[in-house]
Amino acid sequence: MASNTDRLSKHFTLREMTTTSSGLPNQPASPQVLDNLRSLCSQILEPVRAHYERPVIIHSGYRSPDVNKAVGGSSASQHVKGEAVDFHVSGHSVYDLAIWISNTLDYDQLILENFLPGIPTSGWVHCSFARNNRGQDLTKFKGSKMYHPGIILKPE
Repeated sequence: MASNTDRLSKHFTLREMTTTSSGLPNQPASPQVLDNLRSLCSQILEPVRAHYERPVIIHSGYRSPDVNKAVGGSSASQHVKGEAVDFHVSGHSVYDLAIWISNTLDYDQLILENFLPGIPTSGWVHCSFARNNRGQDLTKFKGSKMYHPGIILKPE
């Protein structure tokens, strides 16, 4: 079993990717989930950190099935497989971050989430990395349950 202090990549630890305020146990149970987390960190988070030259703030990484249920996550959530992370870069527009990822990185799904038009630092980016990446881009505005195709600044 991996330790919370184990590094998944140069700048990211297992602790960062498993922190939860739910009080529930949240440790990956399989080597495959750990491998997925390592890939997510090296293929998504490390390039973001290198580009912005600032720490990346993790909102949610791995979620055990119990944690995922407690936070109202989808039953098909990639967080449970260690394939998804929600994050932002302090002081930077999450919209610009999502656009940079969309134009630069290979990913499965990219969602600009809880974004408020006119407030560049609102919300966060959800990004997943999997074996067969779809390159899907979506935007979900704060207060809405609708997912809009693409990374957009305002609902159409």
